[in-house]
Amino acid sequence: MGAFLPRGVIITTVVDNYLDVFETSTPVVERIVPGKLKRPLLAGHGLAFLVEVDLGEERFSLLMDTGNAFDFLKHNMEALGRGPNEVDALFLSHGHPDHYGGLMGFLAWRGAPLPVYTHPDVFWPKYLATPRGKVGPWELERAGLEKAGAELHCSREVQELRTGVYLTGEIPRRTEFEGGMPGARIIKEGSDLVDPLVDEQALVVNLGEKGIAVVSGCSHPGIVNTIHHAREITGNDRLFAVIGGFHLAQVSNEVMARTAAALKESKARLVVTGHCTGFRPNARLSSELGDVFAINCVGTRVVLGGP
Repeated sequence: MGAFLPRGVIITTVVDNYLDVFETSTPVVERIVPGKLKRPLLAGHGLAFLVEVDLGEERFSLLMDTGNAFDFLKHNMEALGRGPNEVDALFLSHGHPDHYGGLMGFLAWRGAPLPVYTHPDVFWPKYLATPRGKVGPWELERAGLEKAGAELHCSREVQELRTGVYLTGEIPRRTEFEGGMPGARIIKEGSDLVDPLVDEQALVVNLGEKGIAVVSGCSHPGIVNTIHHAREITGNDRLFAVIGGFHLAQVSNEVMARTAAALKESKARLVVTGHCTGFRPNARLSSELGDVFAINCVGTRVVLGGP
């Protein structure tokens, strides 16, 4: 399978809610050694991954999301010795500000046009209705992004950015226990509606016989639904790794149990969670998945495959 598929992929966490310099490394999950960097990394709300795909003669670098604020993104990229001009394209997983908050700053920092991939619904105003009141609204302005140098590619469908490197497009809801976010609202064409969160997409890298890597922002459509869709897109049932936020803090015990069971049944070789997953869900997944599980932290490098 896949003589011309990616040989490997490295996923570096640039922004996440968590930072722990005492997490130990494994052959696949590398942690930053304390004192190795010239300046300390910073934890910050949101998520940003630098995804580097080894295509043999080409190395494709994709920045997935930009965290809640540019300050954290820029600080951590510089601390890791990385710069904006080594990024070939940017993928915005969905239209929540903890994923696009650093985008305008990043485009200005880069100072040159950049392909930006996302779903068209990210540009509708959104807010959260919570028991403590309304949070938002927030809105990502398309015209401002284009003026700042974003070459927008907005699609609801699967997109193949390079051979074996996919954006999922809209993720079908197949499981009966996943999906949704309490209080999520969208203001679409003047109507205030429950937000179905169809704008969230994930990144999938097909590593052939090694399996697929699924990188998710918040998994609002459900991480199990996301895995099912990734397998269909690639035609590859082997699951190498699942990485990202799983948004399980607000779900019932039954949903948590069924999610954990499905992840075990998926036979993933690695599950790395952070950001919006939640402390108790992380603890439960660690208990149930054992050595398959790793907590995500700023500065973590997940190294998958290779020649």
